[in-house]
Amino acid sequence: MRRAGRLCAIATLAAGLLLTGGAPLDAKPKPRPAPSKAEEEVKAQIDKASGLAEAGSADAAVEILQKVIAASPQSEHIPEAYLLIGKVLSGQKNYEEAGAYYRRLLEEYPASDLRPQARLGLISALLTTGQLNAALPLLLEAKGQTTDPAVKRILLQQLEEVYLANQDYVRMVETAVEARALVPEQERRPIEQRIVETVKSRLGEKDLRHFADKYPRTFPSDIALLRLIELYGSAGEDFKLARAARDFLTQFPLHEQAAAVDAILTTQRKKLKSMAYRIGALLPLSGALSPYGTDVLNGIQIAFAEVTEAIPQLAVGLVVKDTKSDTQVLTSELDDLLNEYQPTAVIGPLLSREVKTVAAAADAYEVVFITPTATLPEVQLLGQYLFNTAVNSRALVRDLATYATGPLGWKRFCILAPRDQYGAEMTQAFAEEINRLGGEIIAVDTYKPDDNDFGPPIKRIKEADLKRYGKLEVPPTPPHKMEAPPTPPQKKGAKETKIYVPGFDAIFLPGEAQKVSLIAGQIRFYAAKVGLLGTNGMDTPELFSIDARAVEEAIFADSFFVDSPDPAVRNFVEQYRKHFQQPPTAFAAQAYEATKLVLDGILKGATTGRALRESLKNVKNAPGLIGPLTMNPAGYLERRYVLIQVKNGRLVPLMDMR
Repeated sequence: MRRAGRLCAIATLAAGLLLTGGAPLDAKPKPRPAPSKAEEEVKAQIDKASGLAEAGSADAAVEILQKVIAASPQSEHIPEAYLLIGKVLSGQKNYEEAGAYYRRLLEEYPASDLRPQARLGLISALLTTGQLNAALPLLLEAKGQTTDPAVKRILLQQLEEVYLANQDYVRMVETAVEARALVPEQERRPIEQRIVETVKSRLGEKDLRHFADKYPRTFPSDIALLRLIELYGSAGEDFKLARAARDFLTQFPLHEQAAAVDAILTTQRKKLKSMAYRIGALLPLSGALSPYGTDVLNGIQIAFAEVTEAIPQLAVGLVVKDTKSDTQVLTSELDDLLNEYQPTAVIGPLLSREVKTVAAAADAYEVVFITPTATLPEVQLLGQYLFNTAVNSRALVRDLATYATGPLGWKRFCILAPRDQYGAEMTQAFAEEINRLGGEIIAVDTYKPDDNDFGPPIKRIKEADLKRYGKLEVPPTPPHKMEAPPTPPQKKGAKETKIYVPGFDAIFLPGEAQKVSLIAGQIRFYAAKVGLLGTNGMDTPELFSIDARAVEEAIFADSFFVDSPDPAVRNFVEQYRKHFQQPPTAFAAQAYEATKLVLDGILKGATTGRALRESLKNVKNAPGLIGPLTMNPAGYLERRYVLIQVKNGRLVPLMDMR
């Protein structure tokens, strides 16, 4: 009731501005030609109605105005009549009818100078009658057009109340912050109190981070960061707490709460250093690569939660460092991680070039580094302490090629790949595997990563196939036409219609899901139906974004499949969803397996970097999410890859892959 009362009070204040007869939204009069007698009479009647309204004879004023509107609908003074009758009816608390007249002015006279006043009147009527959502677009329009600070403040107050009533707390706070900037300093306190109360009691982690990022170094970023620190402390999320605390101290070094936050950070560092063993995570948790860094960190956390739940006395701490997708930050955080915390192992970094950056330090400090995502397969060539649990391109296509040439019995293939390093690597690996298995590559072509028209390379593939195994054949006569009278012979010189019959069984498309979907549709158009093979880039809903029917029955390989019926995968997915309210990605799964290998090594007594390195080198048939894991002498993890097929518009695992 208090909120509704405040809304009505604000609406009444706005209506008060309207009833003064001024032009609160900066309406400017335009010069007009001399009026005709008819127009003079209309104007006189409107003036008479205005006088009656001011004298308290509202009903008489309304009657005159309604007659004027009915008798002279084409008069140039009709907008003035609409506005006045709206004011009079509002004064009588007949808000529904008043709103109808304001709306008529707005709809029938879009160029009228009286539009701003009518809009303000309609807003007031809608708010007073509780039609908040109907008032919202009008409020936003009015706010964007007015330059009068007093009117803008009223509009912002109205907006704030509408957002609050709709429980849209983010926009409510943003509106209040905007209003705070318009009032004198001595009037800011009540607005700030509303903001603080909402930030502390209504916002979750995502929205708090939004405000921390949107208003850096100023109010209410400080309130949002303090609340995040409180939430992370209660949840025991030390790495997030440290990040929020560092952000706060960087942005607000002179804040009255700076000393308390610094004490929290110091206590946390001491707690981590007191652990018998520490594992580092060197990941991009902000910046362009933050979604991937977050996936990896989530996978690490699930592994930690699993092990610490089984062995509560395990004294292993997790030290998380945010590289911010920046090489200089990576170097700085690497130095702090190695010198301040002396970890036994580090999960990360993510990129191949970053792995090369940390290689020398890994050997110098004798600290194991495991990248869960970098595409470098033989990392041991860079350093003795480097390992890789990411997808191995050759192994990925090996399983795919084995299935295609084995159970499917396909022998002839074409390749259409993006013209980049990934496309080149996958093309070479697939071609070598097919040749090794006794198959044949008919044609290889490429496209630029930003291409959308794949007709030219598909036509070239078709032409190459026609020179080898492809055919142009006359289509068979449909059964329903076989008993029909014979068709007249074709005229001399007429071309016989022929269709292309591919001589190859399948085409390999090592590209992003969206590109594969687009290419698949064009292949069906230019080259009829052939098998579609791909890589883990297809494991996303975007595969169906362009042409779902074109990718039907396509097959690809990945290191993980979220809908797998395998009990280990189902348990991992269940725990991940429980913690993070979303399904895990392959990156999260690869980080989970990397962390489990490290924790398992420590539990078995490999408590130094050197001992853990030997433990990882000797990993053989260790349990993984979709099968046994074995560490190759080159430093990368050998694993089974799951084969996935599109069936009836869904991704399903191929159960007979082995």
